Amino acid sequence: MGGAAIEWQSGDLGAAFQLAAGNGRPLFLYWGARWCPPCNRVKADIFSRPDFAQRMRNLLPFWLDGDAPGAQALAAQYRLRSYPTLVLFSADGREITRLPCELDGERFIAALDIALAARHTAAESLQAALTGARQLADAEWSLLSLYSWDTDEGHLSTAAEQPAVLARLAAACSASATSENDAGAEAAARLHLHAQVAAAGRIATGGPAGNASASAAQAAAAIAASADRLLTVFGDARLARANMDILVNSGVNLVKWSGARHAELVQALGQAARNFAADASLSAGDRLMAVRLQMRMVRIGGTAEGMVELVKQTVEQALEAEVDPCARHTLVNTAVSALNDAGLPEQAEALLQAELAVSHAPYYFMLSLASAARRRGDAAATLGWYEKAWSAAEGGATRLQWGTTYLTSVIDLSPEDQSRIEAAAAGLAQEIAANPDAYQQRNRTQLQRLASKLALLTVPGPHAGALQRMLNANL
Repeated sequence: MGGAAIEWQSGDLGAAFQLAAGNGRPLFLYWGARWCPPCNRVKADIFSRPDFAQRMRNLLPFWLDGDAPGAQALAAQYRLRSYPTLVLFSADGREITRLPCELDGERFIAALDIALAARHTAAESLQAALTGARQLADAEWSLLSLYSWDTDEGHLSTAAEQPAVLARLAAACSASATSENDAGAEAAARLHLHAQVAAAGRIATGGPAGNASASAAQAAAAIAASADRLLTVFGDARLARANMDILVNSGVNLVKWSGARHAELVQALGQAARNFAADASLSAGDRLMAVRLQMRMVRIGGTAEGMVELVKQTVEQALEAEVDPCARHTLVNTAVSALNDAGLPEQAEALLQAELAVSHAPYYFMLSLASAARRRGDAAATLGWYEKAWSAAEGGATRLQWGTTYLTSVIDLSPEDQSRIEAAAAGLAQEIAANPDAYQQRNRTQLQRLASKLALLTVPGPHAGALQRMLNANL
């Protein structure tokens, strides 16, 4: 694992908490998987930093591998799901905060320092902010703005509550910030971005956009304020850089759902993306993400001239220079997405094919090849790659999830192929029976999906029927 100078603990998390308590040291928990591109980015860009290793000397760093025995059950207990999730606990076992994995290394260290110095947990600060029980210190607003809302999993708020909670939090922070307080202004800007991302996601998934009783004038004012805030962040080099993780991952959606001043937003975000791509302090992977953002913006009105060639050149230069396995893994994943966005699917598939021989987790890229085949309508190749991915996969949870993906795809694309369904069902049933974590957390979600697919079979064969009964009895 990345960060050779760090003495990562693994295995018994309960014993690790006891050791942390006995030594009076906070516990830093990393939940991830070998194949996960963002996990590999965290290892390459954050865990490998000397300043991160230095801070870990005063903490107890614990690595919870999603494929380790009992890991999925522990994940359910501690509300961990998305890979990676990064959690800081106090010495007495209280969860202080969850840190965003998308931050670049320098800003992650700054966020970690804020968390280490925190006098209140994120949950305590949130409660105080929402109830008005006390005035929050600047550091508390920073802690909440740097919280990983994407991996919250209901710890601070449910998914349904999150848009409203973040909107209230952003408003409260804005009310407390002053023009002389840079930290407060930065926290308010970031919280507003979080609130807008949550609202945009809710609309995209068919959830209510807001208060149905609001007047048209109020709605128009809210839309205008949303666009104004985005323009402020996009157009301010310092604020944009501080929130690069949000802009790169969600900027296009923010523009699409802003509802006002579209052309100005596209131009401003495009310039911010160009600034990110030219920032030599960022990793090659992060700069490529910025170029991909530029390419994605072409779809919503951004300038198309020269973009395809820019994507090709950036991908070639980045891959030519990168040899670290973790950094390369996430870089290839980003490169494939960028090439597809640029309308170069053949180059993307060629890159994936070439990487299989050198990757430390080639089975992940086999899933990408299956997706590529599915997009072009090649069912045989799709199922072939899914089957190869399952065969090559390593780790109990990964094999179960990859096997489930294969079998559900067979049912989707070739429901008449009973022999293939039967063979997959028999093999997967054996792996489920041998995995004590089979019905926990990420595994459980996949098996629930599989159970619904098996129910679609008109006349399931003996093995498919037995697997269906097994799942129905345990889910």
